[in-house]
Amino acid sequence: MRFVNFIEKAKMKRKAGIVLILVFCCVWQVQAAVNCTETGAGRFADDDDTTCQNYTLCVYDTTTLDYLFYNYQCPSTSVFNPNIAMCTDPANYVCNVTTANTTVCTEDGYIADPSSTNCSSYIECVGINGTFTETTYTCPDNTFYDPNTTLCESNYTCTSNSPSNNTTETFTCSGAGRFADTTDTTCQTYYYCVLASNGTYVQYEYTCPTTSVFNPNTRVCTTSYTCTITYR
Repeated sequence: MRFVNFIEKAKMKRKAGIVLILVFCCVWQVQAAVNCTETGAGRFADDDDTTCQNYTLCVYDTTTLDYLFYNYQCPSTSVFNPNIAMCTDPANYVCNVTTANTTVCTEDGYIADPSSTNCSSYIECVGINGTFTETTYTCPDNTFYDPNTTLCESNYTCTSNSPSNNTTETFTCSGAGRFADTTDTTCQTYYYCVLASNGTYVQYEYTCPTTSVFNPNTRVCTTSYTCTITYR
């Protein structure tokens, strides 16, 4: 009789444990940081995590023919290395996260910081294996970033990075992205439209480096595009 009671209690504990595990999994599934259907099974870095400590474990469930996913965080003294899909010492992996959806770089060089409204900062773009690393710098006091010379100048009049000054009569943002300035016969200037949190678009004007032009088809500055605009 005691043996039977022991078996029954063990079954109840096992069921309770299974219920707790299932509840735990559901909570993490709702908060999945990656799309396991696209990535497949394995461990994958959370691209939105600038600390490089968060990752998602994707597990294929053969019973439901779907993926289960669980979010994890590496210990505070380590970071997640997407190359080996493991947490590792920061000395073995350099955390350098850039968000592809918000990148403003199209080639190596320097551009105005679109988040600055007073021309006080600029961004250095460095392309590595098809991905751009963006580093923001601040101009010295009493100087402003000039997108034409790509230098901080004391005699530059700041107009390009002010949202109130960037909306012109010839162009108005209707969507996010980069768009050619059709009034520029040199094909070097373009507009960068950013969707603000209030649902409106903020418009910025940029100039390609002197050796390149803006290609409206690929929406990047390039040296292989032939400028065909002949009107103002």
